[in-house]
Amino acid sequence: MKRFWLAALCLASASLGAQDLLYAQRGNPSALLVNPAADLDARIWLALPSLHASLQTSFAAGDVLGDDLGTLWRQFPSESAGIRSQTDLNLFSMGFKAKKTTLWLGASLNLDAGILLDRDLVGFALWGMKDASGQVDLNFDGNFSQTSSILSARSNLHLGIQREFKKLRLGATLNASQMLAQAQLGFDSLGLRSTDRGNGFNDLLLYSQGGLALTTNPGVGLDIFNGTLDFDAQEALSNSLWSLDLGGSYDASKRWRLAASVQGIPLGTMSIEQDSALRFDGRIPFSGFSYNSGIDTSLNPGAYFDSLLFQVRSLAQGSPVGLSSFSPIRRVDLAAYWRSPKKIHQLGLHYLARSRPTLSYQALAAEYHGFYGRRLQLSASYTQPLTGSVVMRPSVSVQTTVRLAAGLALNFGTSSANMLPQPVTAANGDLTVGLPANLDRLNASVGLHWMLYDKSYRKNAKARRTEKKAAKKTKKAAKASS
Repeated sequence: MKRFWLAALCLASASLGAQDLLYAQRGNPSALLVNPAADLDARIWLALPSLHASLQTSFAAGDVLGDDLGTLWRQFPSESAGIRSQTDLNLFSMGFKAKKTTLWLGASLNLDAGILLDRDLVGFALWGMKDASGQVDLNFDGNFSQTSSILSARSNLHLGIQREFKKLRLGATLNASQMLAQAQLGFDSLGLRSTDRGNGFNDLLLYSQGGLALTTNPGVGLDIFNGTLDFDAQEALSNSLWSLDLGGSYDASKRWRLAASVQGIPLGTMSIEQDSALRFDGRIPFSGFSYNSGIDTSLNPGAYFDSLLFQVRSLAQGSPVGLSSFSPIRRVDLAAYWRSPKKIHQLGLHYLARSRPTLSYQALAAEYHGFYGRRLQLSASYTQPLTGSVVMRPSVSVQTTVRLAAGLALNFGTSSANMLPQPVTAANGDLTVGLPANLDRLNASVGLHWMLYDKSYRKNAKARRTEKKAAKKTKKAAKASS
């Protein structure tokens, strides 16, 4: 019982997925969410809520450590700075195996959030119209159009089936996805331009073209502008997008296993009307603004910004634009694994492609999987990104599953870029100790499940125990005869 509550505490306290490593793990029901053809070794199971989350930054720790903020920011390598997160909460999963066929069903939530701030916008917030030398530039021209944000929440119900053949394992999952809500803010152009009039005054021009759109499922009825929420579960389920996941694994020989899967194949399209939208499209001129060099500020935040905010509100207009349709989360995996004679150790090469509202990328991973019976499974990988919607650096991931008492098992993992610390040397020669300089993301996964192993696994385990006992007897007999 103490072990159970300890596992539950670990599950509840997790806040940050080494989820990709689940792809080749055995005896873990969560693997079916990323590979319908996963080798489960179970005859019945119940997976309790599990969490897989990823936090991705558009910059590395070394970009913001080691010197004063002003120097670092003016040398910032990217046009924007931001954070993107992906969180998958598997509410439940249950299934059973009947001879060579496995069936399962479950539900999950997928949350994506991201915000990008234009480098010039952050610089303007910090120093106004001052240049690197601290002098006010009355001919300031700031382009802030890289600023954007997105928030997406969707639910998913799935039903899966898997069939085993002699050397082939095939699986398919039918998904019904519901877009609960999605909000997007983006600009085609956004900026502030100042022109020196040569008489101590300058002209300012704020220009913008973009918008904010909120789209919700008709059964949700969320209006952030009026602060209302009306949820209808039946209506939300009736507005579902159907998709299909397909997977397969093939034992080419006793040593080699090949695996492939495609997730998020749409079985149709669905349009959703936006609930609320604001469109920003206009230009706001200001004349006669005066900068007093005796005051240590680049802009007077008084009446100037009061007037500015008033006119910005006048740009907010009802707009027909919004998210007209949405697509399921997509994944593509191709993998080849070499297994040791007793299938305890497994080495593999894994191609993976991901497409989500906040992050899309392709990568190649070198993996190790160790299957130490029912007690412990350990996986590790080195992932090299190939392409991505944001700059991504190589990462090291670790995933493990530990068996507890009474069929309970706890799985957890983590991933980060360059996990070994790489201290940053500051301008004064001091070392910044702690985070790796190339750290640009953190991933973690944690879950708890209960399962009973199938007959084939128990027979193999019994055979291994008998083999070990026979080997011990042989050794003893050899020692006694010598």
